Amino acid sequence: MNLRDIKTLYLREMRAALRDRTIVTNSILLPIFMYPVMLWLIYTGLTFVSGQNEGIKSRVMLKNLAAVHEPLKLSLEGDESITLTTSLNPMEEIREGGLDALIEFMPAKDGAAQQNFQTKITFDGSRDRSETARNRLEQKVGRYRDNYLEQQAANLNISREQFQNFWIESDNVSTSRQMGQFILGLMLPMFLMIMLAVGAMHPAIDTTAGEREHSTWETLMTVATSRTNILVAKYLYVATLSFTAAALNVAAMVFSMGTVMAPITRNRSVDIAYGIPLEAIPVILLGAVMMAMIVAAGMMILASFARSFKEGQSLVTPLYLAIIMPIMFLQSPGIEFTPRLALIPFVNVTMMTRQAIQGIYNWPLIGLTLAVQAICILAALKIAGAIVKYEDFVVGSYGGSFGKFFKERLLKKPAL
Repeated sequence: MNLRDIKTLYLREMRAALRDRTIVTNSILLPIFMYPVMLWLIYTGLTFVSGQNEGIKSRVMLKNLAAVHEPLKLSLEGDESITLTTSLNPMEEIREGGLDALIEFMPAKDGAAQQNFQTKITFDGSRDRSETARNRLEQKVGRYRDNYLEQQAANLNISREQFQNFWIESDNVSTSRQMGQFILGLMLPMFLMIMLAVGAMHPAIDTTAGEREHSTWETLMTVATSRTNILVAKYLYVATLSFTAAALNVAAMVFSMGTVMAPITRNRSVDIAYGIPLEAIPVILLGAVMMAMIVAAGMMILASFARSFKEGQSLVTPLYLAIIMPIMFLQSPGIEFTPRLALIPFVNVTMMTRQAIQGIYNWPLIGLTLAVQAICILAALKIAGAIVKYEDFVVGSYGGSFGKFFKERLLKKPAL
């Protein structure tokens, strides 16, 4: 290999990429704006739907209301989002949608004091209106219950704490930064893997199938350097754009997460601080670099068997799905990073990144993950090296797929 020729060809590929509007969009602009904007749109949509639900008046019926609980009725009548109504067959009307909820005062259970009471809210969980009515009634009844307990305690000349001899308190021992790292640990690894694949897909297809489609592949192979130098330069170019897309996306998510998530988490007792620990950055970067090298090699190998950009997309899509689908099942916070997961490519980097963001460093598993990644890179490069030895592949006369080529050529035993 000639490093000078590789550098020249690599810079040529990068300059061409920066002039390509599609590559700039997919590898630079999309990673920066896609997920922050997507999260903002999702929150805006949820807010809009919530606002629409807030404008709906819940049709509610009271049944068996005792005179002592008349203040609850007055409270419901004073709520503009609730309309009290009556019905001869409330259960049937709830099923048909004519009534949203029924709140019924039930007699005290056996063994309870006579002044005790319980309420039953009947609703239809398959209807949004009925579910909204249920939530509103639970809040109203809950507040009324608190006031009722205070009033009963006052009548006995004791405090609320003395009257209520059982209560629950909660104490969150995690800091705002730890909570932010927990959320980032669930979200960022998935986005990192997705953007590694998205950032590599277009350049990998364009630099292989695109060259053939524009009839520039044969011309490129005649330049005054070896084929190995050309392929290495293209490989480094695709890996660079893959890593760049992932890095830009992670940076955009970290800087925008606080603003995007603030309205959603504003009801928490502490403000959540989003940030990646400095000591985790080398681990994340190393994993991202190795993943970019694997993705770039795999996509270039598959796309190089295509004769057009559209055909290249079809060939690369299965690998893209193979990267994305496994990590979609790793979003449960209860999944632990085990040696078995460390042996699975893509999954191991996802789990390693999650733990690093959360400040957990299991060095044996990190070492195993990096070793597996290195083996995958070497295997991909070995396959690529074996493929380019065949002249019909280089000149583009081979018309089969990678699967056919692998079966007929790479698995074929040499003659004795």
